[in-house]
Amino acid sequence: MILEAFSHELQAKYGKGEPSEKILHQWLLTIMQMSRPKTQVERVLHQEVMMVHMKGQVIFQGRSESGHGLLRSLYNYCKSYDHWQFSRWLHEIKASDFSVSI
Repeated sequence: MILEAFSHELQAKYGKGEPSEKILHQWLLTIMQMSRPKTQVERVLHQEVMMVHMKGQVIFQGRSESGHGLLRSLYNYCKSYDHWQFSRWLHEIKASDFSVSI
């Protein structure tokens, strides 16, 4: 449920040049700054994840072991999405794209 919600966000914003981890950070920041979570996803994130301000930066930590697992899963999803996008790009290029004239 949460990965699905994040996947929609990632698909909508990925092609604009931002890394997937930054999209995840912005998505979590937007949800965690809500005073009244509306959806089930937002309520679960508010219950399982907390924002911590350290040295002028915002980081996210799990409130419990399940919160840690949730954040780990979201991060791993970002990495797998990056790898999938790279493999798609790699399969679409041809050897002639790398030809170098000397």
